[in-house]
Amino acid sequence: MTAATLQVVGGGLLGSSVGLAASGAGWTVFVRDPEARAERLAADFGAGAPGWSPIEPELVVIAVPPSSFTAALTEVRNLFPQCTVSDVTSVKSEPQAEAERLAVADRFIGGHPIAGRERAGTGAARVDLFKARPWALCVGDKVDKQRVELVEKLVRDCGADPVFVSAEEHDAAVGLISHLPQLVASGLAARLIAAPNSALEFAGQGLRDTVRIAASDPGLWADIAVSNAQILEPLVSQVADDLMAVAAALGEVAREADEEISRQTAKAIYNFVARGQQGYRRIPGKHGTAATEYTVVSVIIPDKRGALARLLQAVADAGASVEDIALEHSPGHPLGIVELSVRPAGSQPLLAALRDGGWTAH
Repeated sequence: MTAATLQVVGGGLLGSSVGLAASGAGWTVFVRDPEARAERLAADFGAGAPGWSPIEPELVVIAVPPSSFTAALTEVRNLFPQCTVSDVTSVKSEPQAEAERLAVADRFIGGHPIAGRERAGTGAARVDLFKARPWALCVGDKVDKQRVELVEKLVRDCGADPVFVSAEEHDAAVGLISHLPQLVASGLAARLIAAPNSALEFAGQGLRDTVRIAASDPGLWADIAVSNAQILEPLVSQVADDLMAVAAALGEVAREADEEISRQTAKAIYNFVARGQQGYRRIPGKHGTAATEYTVVSVIIPDKRGALARLLQAVADAGASVEDIALEHSPGHPLGIVELSVRPAGSQPLLAALRDGGWTAH
């Protein structure tokens, strides 16, 4: 299948990232955004030519918030009566229902790339945003094979892996693995508003990792949460119930310093954390592989220009496969620690190679 014309509706993070990736893969891309500034910025950034395609494109991708989807789909239906239409909204049941209502279900394929950033807008777009990421495709029973192949081509050209799933299964899955974490992170980060500066000075990587997505766009997430309310309500309630049980147990200790009460509370909190650990271990590895335990190799690194690059080159020379990297460094301190997560079998060879190269590694 040769490259075709793509119309992107919405020049934000996802829309512009689709435009960047598709343009790089040879598609002729046009980007339309209700805000003239966003449209011009997306075009100048390389996401595509500004405005509507002068001819009917083969494919339209709607990349707007859920609350704006119906208006965008209606406009696309009226402008382009024949083309295939997809979207990238983070809920799929409502768009599918709207496609049925607007009589475009025979050419609509719901889509959702499982990728994003805590930053929003055109300036946050990346050509590699979807690289090696799953991209859900929800295909109705009225859509012919050629249209599915066209959307699948776009997904692969963006570097993503298409995953075919029903709209209902999709919404249940993202409610748990995406929407719920956003709300929990936001709730935790909100506790920092009234925190004294002296407390925030102790903020480490654990807190930063946990609340990173709390920097996300409130308006977009309000849209998403309302659109997936049926899935989210019981999930939020379950987390709230667990936390309330912990709060009640802690309250018992706070009110009465009794050895037996303290022991029972410690047991309850142990079980709470252990269940979280059990759930964490179910998260699959890269590309959907089985969950893997990793060994952390800690390397002392000087706070000097080029030091990190030299370390990464040493890791590459050792032939090690690093699954994750974390850097711990206190401003003003001459040394930092780089934590390299590797498979257990590769930890000792990497340690030996780094030590032979003069690095202090543990």
